[in-house]
Amino acid sequence: MTETILEKLAGHPFHLNDTALAWVRSTFDRLSLDEKLGQIVLPLCRDLSPEDLWAPLRHHVGGIHRMPSRSEQELRDSAQFLQSQTAIPLLMSCDIEFSEKSSVAAGTPYLNQMAIAATGDAEHARRMGIVAAREGGYLGFNISWTPVADLAVNFRSNVVNTRSFGADVPTVMAMTTAYQQGARSAGFASSIKHWPGDGLDDRDQHFATTHNTMPMEEWRQTFGKIYADAFAKGVQVVMAGHITLPAYTAVLGSSARSPAHMPASLNFDLTTTLLREEMGFNGLVVSDATGMVGFNARGTRRELVPLCIASGCDILLFPADLDQDLDYLRDGLQNGLLKQERVDEAVLRVLALKASMKLHETGGHPPAAADRPRLLGGAEHAGWSKLAAEAGITLVKDIQALLPLDKSRHKRILLAQLESRMSPSGPLPQLQVADMLREGGFHVTLYRKGDKIDPASHDIGMYLMAEEGVSAKENLGPRWEDLHGFFPHSMQRLWDYLPTIYVSLGTPFLLYHMPECRTFVNGYAAVPPVQRALVKALLGEIPFAGQSPVDAACGLQEASL
Repeated sequence: MTETILEKLAGHPFHLNDTALAWVRSTFDRLSLDEKLGQIVLPLCRDLSPEDLWAPLRHHVGGIHRMPSRSEQELRDSAQFLQSQTAIPLLMSCDIEFSEKSSVAAGTPYLNQMAIAATGDAEHARRMGIVAAREGGYLGFNISWTPVADLAVNFRSNVVNTRSFGADVPTVMAMTTAYQQGARSAGFASSIKHWPGDGLDDRDQHFATTHNTMPMEEWRQTFGKIYADAFAKGVQVVMAGHITLPAYTAVLGSSARSPAHMPASLNFDLTTTLLREEMGFNGLVVSDATGMVGFNARGTRRELVPLCIASGCDILLFPADLDQDLDYLRDGLQNGLLKQERVDEAVLRVLALKASMKLHETGGHPPAAADRPRLLGGAEHAGWSKLAAEAGITLVKDIQALLPLDKSRHKRILLAQLESRMSPSGPLPQLQVADMLREGGFHVTLYRKGDKIDPASHDIGMYLMAEEGVSAKENLGPRWEDLHGFFPHSMQRLWDYLPTIYVSLGTPFLLYHMPECRTFVNGYAAVPPVQRALVKALLGEIPFAGQSPVDAACGLQEASL
């Protein structure tokens, strides 16, 4: 059985030569059962001290996930320590999504996926993949669970939104492929998520099992095409989401092996029959984080942990309790929920991925500190970020011909924005747009909720919101209470008093809540390069060059008028 699997793994997408195959074979042959089980779990480590990192190393884990928002020295030191203490090089994973929450803190401020898609040029996505791999690689990572290949077709889905390349299938295909090619060219393994496709359900897998409700014919023309193209172009890793695809279970009928309510991370039909057998994916499948309610709501963890591997996932991501989850895998082998052959196949795929990344040759250690100017930050990455930012600012509508701003007519600006900005993980930096406008010669007054609006004291009004699509955040709406105060003040609008611009440096769907707004701009991301590009566009120094990757009017005809 081992030789049959190895023969298969030598081909696409791993492309292993004889030396790499020999390493996989010899490494696998010397593993004990405990070491095999360790290879198929990948814990999240928040404490990066050597003392706390010893715990997963004792279990011979296949990889470690760390947060790229940690300091440069912490990440490099912990990566060097981890790789130096294990006989089998580790997968060092992260989520570099280039949102304000999920970015390389020590690196280049870069645009999120939807902002990149708004440029209409896949070259920007290729550069995005390169930046993720170069900067992540310098910090000791070798794979990011990106890009997101989901479709932003439901404007109520906060967990997809700006994390995706939009709603247009050809655009998402082109951007996804370009990102992966860039990441692989710079040394990362390439990944794609969230199988079988998120963006229809308006709920979040962190809080509930979600559903892809597409009929199979439509699925094959949308998500199916995106994934098939990625497989053909060499993607090595697929993340199975806590997402169901009931239409596929219905197609299988009595031959289905998993109930329709089971998500892909726990569904043999979706992850083995559809993904591997029907679509021919020969790479590695990792579950999404198994601490999510979308996973744990489907049974007891004692049953779900072995079922995840039995259903076709090769790696269990983020064990809740490493010792306990490893015990559950052993119990699964004892009681028949999990077969040894499936464990062996999963281990071989993990090793094959590592060999395809040449970790058996390099050891996975971070690059030398001398490479920092080329890999972390630097002028080239900053230049790419600036170009993308200036190409993506989108003027959705300006039916009052308010733009560009002119100091002779619009010098006094009343600006309403959130007093404090938060992600689910903590505070975010205050926006700099007001200061940039002041530097441009405008007089900007920050509106405080409850303030009386005096039209004679201002020339125009401006709303500035910056709420990106992000996991584990439930409110991406216009936040009227935070801007104007509790009801009835929340019914107040600046445009009742002044010609007003609304700018969203996050979700592109806010026009749904204010179809009467006459001037609306989408910037998609709030990183400083986008803020600077926004101000330049508002002042007419650069054109509004962006193309909306979604229906910004959310299907409302009145929002387009």
